[in-house]
Amino acid sequence: MCGGYGGSMHLADPQHGFLGTSGIVGQAIPQATGAAYAAQIRGEGDVVLCFFGDGASKQGAFHESLNIASLWKLPIVFVMENNSFSGSTRTEQEDANAAAGEPLATKAKAYSMPGVTIDGGDPLLVQEHVATAVARARAGEGPTLVETLVYRLSAHGNTIAPPGVALTYPEHEAVRVFGAVEEYEAALRGDPIPRARARFVADGLLTAEYATTIATEATAEMDRAEADALAAPEPAPRDALRFVEA
Repeated sequence: MCGGYGGSMHLADPQHGFLGTSGIVGQAIPQATGAAYAAQIRGEGDVVLCFFGDGASKQGAFHESLNIASLWKLPIVFVMENNSFSGSTRTEQEDANAAAGEPLATKAKAYSMPGVTIDGGDPLLVQEHVATAVARARAGEGPTLVETLVYRLSAHGNTIAPPGVALTYPEHEAVRVFGAVEEYEAALRGDPIPRARARFVADGLLTAEYATTIATEATAEMDRAEADALAAPEPAPRDALRFVEA
């Protein structure tokens, strides 16, 4: 699994197959493609999942990677998180497909691979389509481009009120730049986490009590991580020169 700008940055957990993320737009796409090439050589059935934002699909690395992945039938699934904005710019202002009213998954056609656009706020739907793409990759049939529509609820820079805090959102680009208050309020009502929770409880997959326990434990885990980070010592100045070659 690899990620790029558009999600969490500078995180890695190789022991669990999470190779890392980067703040450089589109950087992880060729890296993930290289990891898929390595997986193909090893022949152990591994499949790489590459996550990136819609903005990264304007990078040359995106097109180069999809081309070679399709040509060599690499075992990789490209998951594009289309959150409607790139910084303070709407997707349709910088993307030719979006400007023409087309889904961004249309880009897959240029590289002879399947492309699908789905509601990224529906975890069961995402699981269904990604599982299909993984099975296809594992069978040696090559990559798939999955576009997930997930409206960005936080402002660029992840400014959003935490649970229990009165919500103010004039800083979000939809409101601050475009004055689209109703659009943003509708997106908030469609927040995928409470939507999924309500669905799972209604379907009997989850009890309301256990859902609350999960949320409480997750909040506590994040609070511990924040406390550990704040308590950690500052790096030594000489560390700035580590791994730097002149």
